Amino acid sequence: MKTIRIFIASSSELKEDRDQLRMFVSQENDRLHKKGLYLEIVQWENFLDAISETRMQDEYNEALKQCDLVICLFFTKVGRFSEEEFDTAYELFKNEGKPKIWTYFKDASITTGSITDDFNSLLKFKNKLADLGHFYTRYTNIDNLFNQYKTQLERVLPELGLTPAVKETDRVEISKPENKPENHSFNEHLTAHLLQAIRPFNRKASIFLNENPNWQDNEQLHRIAKQIIISSYVGVLGLQLRKLMSIGQEPYSSGKLERYIQTCGHTVKRGLQLLNYALISTLWDKQINGDVDVKKESDEQLRKFFRSSTETNLYDEFKLTQSLLGIFSSKNLDIPIVESKILQRDPQIRQAIEEACLSLQELLKKNCQELAPEDCLSAENNVTKILEHLSFFAAYRMISLKDIHYSQQRNEKAGLYLHNYTYLAGENSDTSISKIRVRREDSPILSFAVLLFKDNFRQNINLDPFIIDYNGLALNGGSKICFYSHLNTYTDKKLNYIFIEDNSTVSFKKSDNPKPEDADVLKLNRWLAEPNNRKDLNFDNVYELFFAAKNQLINLDEETQLDPFQSA
Repeated sequence: MKTIRIFIASSSELKEDRDQLRMFVSQENDRLHKKGLYLEIVQWENFLDAISETRMQDEYNEALKQCDLVICLFFTKVGRFSEEEFDTAYELFKNEGKPKIWTYFKDASITTGSITDDFNSLLKFKNKLADLGHFYTRYTNIDNLFNQYKTQLERVLPELGLTPAVKETDRVEISKPENKPENHSFNEHLTAHLLQAIRPFNRKASIFLNENPNWQDNEQLHRIAKQIIISSYVGVLGLQLRKLMSIGQEPYSSGKLERYIQTCGHTVKRGLQLLNYALISTLWDKQINGDVDVKKESDEQLRKFFRSSTETNLYDEFKLTQSLLGIFSSKNLDIPIVESKILQRDPQIRQAIEEACLSLQELLKKNCQELAPEDCLSAENNVTKILEHLSFFAAYRMISLKDIHYSQQRNEKAGLYLHNYTYLAGENSDTSISKIRVRREDSPILSFAVLLFKDNFRQNINLDPFIIDYNGLALNGGSKICFYSHLNTYTDKKLNYIFIEDNSTVSFKKSDNPKPEDADVLKLNRWLAEPNNRKDLNFDNVYELFFAAKNQLINLDEETQLDPFQSA
């Protein structure tokens, strides 16, 4: 196994981007280890904060000298140590021809209040790079950074002689000019159709189309159209579309084809799941209120959802959608997302979505070597068909509600509740670093919940426990939005969720950390004072909510196991 050491340097303001880049490299290792390669990350977090006879930075610089590749990330400032690391790497490169160095500057909006004297260090450093003849690269969001660096990585590994497991035939096939699509531009079909589809639900899209009837002939307007779509579709869908459009801008490669089709699948699945979870959450509320009784009927797809011990596929998600729409229709229940009634009423639309799901699912089965540009076009057409019928999600918004504080000043007759929340939007470059917002209200809403709403956030659909903010529950900063995946039904009963940013899995089960009785106030207060206890409590609440929903919506009589000693 050949190890390539990658040094990542950045200031503290880009810690989240640095961590996300480390996660990306970890995903690349899943692919590269089959070729006998391993990418090892070197960054501050790898070093112990122990007493050293030298500066810790000196030890860090020594580690840098052993690296093959160096990535430097900058945003609003360049710290002394970051510049020192670049200088060390640059001197090595001049003398020894390595390490390879990339500098990336984040191109994102900032508030004027955040501009300090440190900003001058950024301008000075850029001028320094120009004098050295070193070309830097801009990146707009974390996906853009991933895609740009992945392209660079694919180019530099062969230069290091590190392609042992790549067949010569594969190399020739990828590089043949005739295999590169001359007339196929990614995302053009998707952009044109989705912009029209969201027009009735989004004022910005409507104005843009009215003012720019020939927008497709203008490259700049084409970029604006894509941004309107990303920002219009409800948070998680906007995030997926941002990824899809970012991949479409990559240089042509077989890896691009695979990632594009995989992201098509994830985009459609998240859209169907969002609708399904909204329907299940509403059905659960109606069951609790006594408005309906679905438990006796034991709907097959609903049972499969709660009992499945593996992640469901794309077609299963659509079958669940059909089944839930059928329950709302047969019980004469109001659908929570009123615009989705057209799916309930029109069998032709449901058939079109079903065919698109089946077609996309077949494409997802192909391996990288089998894929052709035409497959990407087919996948894009299928995504477009489905999202056109889910265009009503452009009228909805999502927030992750964190904690709630009660604020009352002396002599005030009534206080106010301060809701801390994160607004989930597709144009956010990374939900894990989204800014926390505060909203003052005269009454509280449930905390640690992901809410879907249209006009008034108080008239919301609470998606907990099917969509959770893992970071909020873990009392960490930012948001880590996760969709329920499956339950380890036959083993340890762990709940499994998919982190939508990178499709990794997070799992947990009920802790063995019992909460003291509410009556013992002193003991309870001491217990709650420990952050780890509050974290356990948050995840235990999610776990209990899931099983409460499961027990109230499906018939579990056959799962009841009597104690053999009691039944004897």
